[in-house]
Amino acid sequence: PFLRIGECLMNQNQQKISLVGVGRVGSMLALTILIKGLAKEMVLVGENNHQAQGEVYDLIHASSFAHPMKIYAGPIEATSHSDIIVVSASVPMTNMKNRLDLGTGNATLFRNLIPQLSQLSPEAIFIIITNPVDIMTYYTIRLSNFPPSRVIGTGTLIDSGRFRSLLGLYSGIHPEDIHAYILGEHGESEFPVLSLADFGGMGMENSLPVCRKTCPLKNLAEVFEEAKDGGMLVYRHKGYTNHAIALATCTLIEAIFKDSGRILPVSTLIDGYLGVTDMCLSMPVVLGQEGILKIIELNMNEQEQTAFRSSAAVLKKAAKEMGIE
Repeated sequence: PFLRIGECLMNQNQQKISLVGVGRVGSMLALTILIKGLAKEMVLVGENNHQAQGEVYDLIHASSFAHPMKIYAGPIEATSHSDIIVVSASVPMTNMKNRLDLGTGNATLFRNLIPQLSQLSPEAIFIIITNPVDIMTYYTIRLSNFPPSRVIGTGTLIDSGRFRSLLGLYSGIHPEDIHAYILGEHGESEFPVLSLADFGGMGMENSLPVCRKTCPLKNLAEVFEEAKDGGMLVYRHKGYTNHAIALATCTLIEAIFKDSGRILPVSTLIDGYLGVTDMCLSMPVVLGQEGILKIIELNMNEQEQTAFRSSAAVLKKAAKEMGIE
């Protein structure tokens, strides 16, 4: 009987999600959206429409155990009037050494996709998963001419989630009660903001609190390196990542649809923070129905500020080599 304003807006307006890319990430994301009941309508657009249709049949069969939803596959035109468009389409990740290896191929892919998608859904919010996600987020802004507030890269949300999960594992503290960000590039130059990391209001810049005898001793630097290597660790063992990134993306979708004002680290256009301009990197932002409502400019220490600038330099150099400036 009692609905918040954000929930009313969600029910009335924000009902259609289009997933562009129906590989392992896209299919897992579709299932997670269905389980959480985040939309009234979901469109799957894949390179192989036959496979996408198979996913649709499977999801429709699953809907009796989750939430009723209109689900269908189609060409890019089927995305028309979407509220959120999630792009995970990518060139194959064959013998990938790092995420930047995918840049040139995915830049070509985006030149074909993004202008069409933005014309079909001029009021949509883009969520970009495709790697290298920071450069692809930046290129989406350029190709779509959308305001930066409506183009969001998953960025280091996944890395920060891995970091918090591992910190929780090694301390005995619930990950939700640990505040710790990994920021910058979603890749080799990312860095932890240890100067502002805390649990229960207590800082942990110098040491990890161990609250249970069964927890192994780890220092923060070791935990960060494990989190940083998390995606490649999964990739080396099973050839792809999909579970964690799907749930991370759903967290963004839910924050937008519910107009929740959650603060989450995502890739967004930086315009002057610490002297960095004209590139997307991860920073904490406030998310709501209109996309990014505010970027939280953290008071990082000197070492972290240097790491942020270095991360920007790495991405700008890579973007230039891909012909994106």
